[in-house]
Amino acid sequence: MFTQIAEGFSMMFTPMTILLILAGVLSGTFLGAIPGLTATMGIALILPVTFYLDPIVGISMLIAMYKGGMFGGSISAIMFNAPGTPAAAATALDGYALKQKGYPRKTIRLALVSSTTGDLVGNLVLIFTAGLLASAALRFGPTENASLVIFALVLIIMITGNSIAKNLISVLLGLLIATVGADPVTSIPRFDFGMVELSGSVSIIALVIGLLAVSEVFETMSQHYRDKTKRLKSNISEIETNDKSKNVDKHKDNLTWKEVSEVRRTLGRSSIIGTLIGALPGLGPVTASFVSYAQAKSKSKKGDNFGKGEKEGLVAAETANSAVGSSNLIPLLSLGIPGDATAALIFGALIIHGIIPGPQLIETNGPIVYGIFAGMIMASLFCLVINWYTSNIFRKIAVIRPTVLMPVILVLCIAGTYGYSQASFDIILMFIFGILGFLLKKVEIPLVGVVIGFVLGPKLEESIRQVFVLSGGDISVFFTRPISLAFLVIALLVILSHFRKTKKLKDEKRVA
Repeated sequence: MFTQIAEGFSMMFTPMTILLILAGVLSGTFLGAIPGLTATMGIALILPVTFYLDPIVGISMLIAMYKGGMFGGSISAIMFNAPGTPAAAATALDGYALKQKGYPRKTIRLALVSSTTGDLVGNLVLIFTAGLLASAALRFGPTENASLVIFALVLIIMITGNSIAKNLISVLLGLLIATVGADPVTSIPRFDFGMVELSGSVSIIALVIGLLAVSEVFETMSQHYRDKTKRLKSNISEIETNDKSKNVDKHKDNLTWKEVSEVRRTLGRSSIIGTLIGALPGLGPVTASFVSYAQAKSKSKKGDNFGKGEKEGLVAAETANSAVGSSNLIPLLSLGIPGDATAALIFGALIIHGIIPGPQLIETNGPIVYGIFAGMIMASLFCLVINWYTSNIFRKIAVIRPTVLMPVILVLCIAGTYGYSQASFDIILMFIFGILGFLLKKVEIPLVGVVIGFVLGPKLEESIRQVFVLSGGDISVFFTRPISLAFLVIALLVILSHFRKTKKLKDEKRVA
């Protein structure tokens, strides 16, 4: 094994390989930073080019683009509350709020350190324990997948906001939107209102950009026209504050190792969560980021501050979604099962080169596989170095007046939504979800529940229906399989713990 690792790593250090990996990181970061223009789209466009490249070089370039895109999505999430990728939606919850406090560079760099940490942990786990984790993932059938999704949704409902009722409404709304389109079993259209455009499903890009980015644009415009004078003073004050950061506040906007050390436990825990979820086919970085975020909030002494610019929330989300970027290749390389759309594209690239993913892959193509692993580590380090020094550019964006920035963001949202699907109908959907998000904010219903409910809805429905078909409608199967039972018991304990904590706080207030 170690001989193959050494041989694979030695094949990476050529000028052409290094140059193409660097190009992949840069282009992926750029695409990911524009809402809707995901790195997955870029990979799809350049996939045919890899046919003319050495397998290690071609596959490594694709993975580098993916890794750059994962972090690029966080840039727009932090700077504009407009996640460049669905996985960055959780990053926006605290990243955008922390940036608004006057720490754009610190926020970017903290997200970058978190992303790199999760990515490197995922890389190392992939290299040394791919076979072991793949065996564990192989034990997950429809019953375990359904219980895991139920567990994730319970965490979101119990922990996301201050009101369980509003959290429940949020998640249920997301699950309801996820039912639009073709039935996953019978393929019969449902809830499409006779529109061909909805016969497939609602575009996740239109939903995420609409709910999180366009609603923010509407909110800013609403505040501006409701109290123009007050808004103008606020803008001037903000600009003056940011201008002072060039001298007085400049050092406060620097990330220190002490601050990184303070969140080391969250870094470690979120890396593990992201790696484990990434190793399970179909769950992906969105699930990992929100589960990790919810877990960090439940463990943190500052849980009430999550969503208001808490560093642990940012670290938890960004670390987990980046860890998935590597570990989602575990089922692909070990079992031949793509974990998400990007893994499916990489699967195609491997097939183009005559490399068949599966249990025998490392034995038959060991040096090539470990060469690709080396390329992944190189891409992670390039991403850290490049984005660390370009964070000053992102910091300067923070001084732009919101009244100037909002129209630009809206144009980017439209371009990103259309560019992703080439469908003008998705632009209409984007604005509909933007209005919906604006209204939900008014009644303080958290948007994150809608997003995660929409993402996990199809997986939950498919798994539950498979369980009922295989068990003949017997619900007891959820409690007779150990892994499934464990997830459900933990979910129940989370619910009981939350209500016990709530009751204790009420008793304390009553006594006071």
